[in-house]
Amino acid sequence: MERFFRFSLSLFGVVFVAALVVFGGCSSDSGTDPNPSDTTGNNDTNSVKIEDRIRTTVFVHGTNEAADVFSELTQRFALNGYSEAQLVAFDLEDYYSGSAIDIAEMAAQIDSKVTEVIASSGETRIDIVAHGSGVNAVQHWLVNMGGTNKAAHVLFVGGSYDLSLTSNGDVTPSPCKYLTIRSDGNDAAQQGNAEYGSLAGATNQQFAGLDNLQLLSNGNAFAKMFSFVTGAAPSEPNMPNPRIGMSYDIRGRIIDFIDNTPVGGAMVIPIKIRTLSSGEIQRQVGGTVLTADADGYFEFSDVVGPEQHLEFLVRSGNTAYYDMHIYRQAWRANSHTERLRMIPRSGGGSDILTNYSAALKTGNHAVMMVMSQNRTMQFGRDAVTVRRFDPSFDPIGEVSVLTQSNAPVPGGSAQNGNTWFLALVDYDGNGQDGSGPIGAPALNMWGLNSFDCFLDATTTAYQTQIDLNGVVLGTFNYRSSGSSGSNNSGFNLIQFEY
Repeated sequence: MERFFRFSLSLFGVVFVAALVVFGGCSSDSGTDPNPSDTTGNNDTNSVKIEDRIRTTVFVHGTNEAADVFSELTQRFALNGYSEAQLVAFDLEDYYSGSAIDIAEMAAQIDSKVTEVIASSGETRIDIVAHGSGVNAVQHWLVNMGGTNKAAHVLFVGGSYDLSLTSNGDVTPSPCKYLTIRSDGNDAAQQGNAEYGSLAGATNQQFAGLDNLQLLSNGNAFAKMFSFVTGAAPSEPNMPNPRIGMSYDIRGRIIDFIDNTPVGGAMVIPIKIRTLSSGEIQRQVGGTVLTADADGYFEFSDVVGPEQHLEFLVRSGNTAYYDMHIYRQAWRANSHTERLRMIPRSGGGSDILTNYSAALKTGNHAVMMVMSQNRTMQFGRDAVTVRRFDPSFDPIGEVSVLTQSNAPVPGGSAQNGNTWFLALVDYDGNGQDGSGPIGAPALNMWGLNSFDCFLDATTTAYQTQIDLNGVVLGTFNYRSSGSSGSNNSGFNLIQFEY
């Protein structure tokens, strides 16, 4: 990915890689590593320079995720000395076999990426950070594909382990050094499950009150990771606030939802959204039209303005995908891991993607999707409120989505949900808000939950504002049934990052 992006804040890329590489590295292929904290060749074990204490780091995401799950984590590493080239967060593509993830296929893609990175970096070993089911895939790569010959530090974050994947009975096979970062049980999947616990032979860290995604964005968790790979505390443990007038270099990729396959040649128009003192939003004139390359990559620079957030209008070159209107908060640092997701109009790809696409209703109402990039959304802790306004900006309705009856995980406890993505659909077509999740298996899966919520889009000047814990992103409604090229077609994706 790094070959496609150039950041103004290149420190983002630098820091993360450094953090993963240094502390307690694996031995070299010859069986010895005289200076595991130095990969630059100067063998200066006493060096205080961070650039002398880092390795290139590869990031592996989990199920229904993409490289942008590591956006804040890699930015933190970059702020602490890693270069962009040393931070390699990539997308696992088409990794489903029917309706189940294919761990062997994921491991094969990991091996291919690591081989590529080693060849380009000139290093003999890399550090690797894995999240969720990516942990299981990295285990497979280490044990069955010779990964222990290519990795130094292995960091498992919020992961599910296969405790049967061992080398001579060792679940943390040498010579790599292992760190696990896990929740204290606030993540529903981890409660009482040994496959999410400590690993023998690893340094194990547990964090109270954090959910599965927060493990990747929390400052204290980051500090543990950084210290593990560098042997030192980070000098910049916190993310900066957006700076008005600051120009940030952004690189991203257009992919289809879930399968992460690239949508090459798509058009991207960045559009400023300004919030007035009254709360009304104004859609500013669109920026330069960008065209993604054959692998879906694009780049641009964004200048942050007061009370602004950004909309990306993304349109494929054919009718294979719905138009997407993707809203996000203001940048806080340069980023090379942005991902703009598109929904295919018809079947294709994995069973999960095909079923999900087919389950989304079309019609004169709008379909909006809400996601948090770095925390799951749970009743009792988080509030998601949908407010609607007519063309005169008069209020016409408000509904709270995360309520006791709207349990994030169908059949599970509302307090222990694991939702990071909500689809708001008028499922019953009655033009009114419902009282709970949609009973559609294709929509209600881990991390993807749907709610009956009517969003009138018969008039395109209608506004909808999504409030997540006091952070508001304002959007306009677009009919989901419009044909490609019409100015009122497609889906809204509202993406929060803290």
